[in-house]
Amino acid sequence: MIREAIKEAMKIRKIKAITLAEHIGVAKSTMSLFLNGKLNLGQDKIERIFNFLGIKLVITE
Repeated sequence: MIREAIKEAMKIRKIKAITLAEHIGVAKSTMSLFLNGKLNLGQDKIERIFNFLGIKLVITE
């Protein structure tokens, strides 16, 4: 769910994985593994991604 939201926001904003990786301070390969579901990133990095892409997390019941 989180990966899909990130991918969609990247597509809408025309942001490449390398740009996102550079912004949050990880290697492009790390970002690729994360986006493909083969690696998890820590909460701090996810929050930085959300802030960069303008994604707000809303939890509903």
